[in-house]
Amino acid sequence: MKKKKINPHSFALRSKAWGWFAIPLVVVLTIVFLILLPPKNYSPLRIADENQISKYLTNQLVPAIYNNSQYDKPFDVIITEEGLNDIIARRRQPMNFKAITFSDPQAILTEKSIIIMARAKTRFASPILTIDVTPIINSSGLLILHVNNAALGKIGITKTAKSIGDNAFNDWLEFTGTEPNNIAAQICRSLINDEPFEPVFIFWDKSLQISKIKMEKKKIIATVTANRIKPASSSKTH
Repeated sequence: MKKKKINPHSFALRSKAWGWFAIPLVVVLTIVFLILLPPKNYSPLRIADENQISKYLTNQLVPAIYNNSQYDKPFDVIITEEGLNDIIARRRQPMNFKAITFSDPQAILTEKSIIIMARAKTRFASPILTIDVTPIINSSGLLILHVNNAALGKIGITKTAKSIGDNAFNDWLEFTGTEPNNIAAQICRSLINDEPFEPVFIFWDKSLQISKIKMEKKKIIATVTANRIKPASSSKTH
């Protein structure tokens, strides 16, 4: 039996074809691996009874704000990383956006930013979404929530995330009928487009204005001024 000769030219073409097929396959598999690879510091707090309100919120944070707001002078509100995670871990229902369910949130506070992580569950996988945000009070006293970067697993998706967030925000406004000047809407626009807004929040009969934000490891220190909300005057016709 004669041995079939191997055509060197044909063998080279087949090898080249397999090479062109293997390169994109390796790239795709690498991207998938990086997306599914969770951040090393992702370790969300597990709460035994999620229906119980955070004691950090009711026994420490709210009383501290209420007591200090009674005085006519600025005061500091300190939010610890441990306390913040105790609050957000008790969210009873996951957040749903179209075919994605966000759950198991975690916050990490550094000297420069607030890092928020959550599991983004889809039909095919459950990668970890990470958003790195720096709060900035500008020279006009307005607050900007600047997104430094966003990542899915280890893959950066900042521009894509902002584009998706913009579409979701507009859908939310239309669906809920929320006023564009609503504080939640202002926060969303700042995260998406770096739009500054007046950092004023209603707290019972007071409006709290943030004048300074200092980031430290494992805590946020916000300097706040409280102003009593004046009741709306009513005119009577006699």
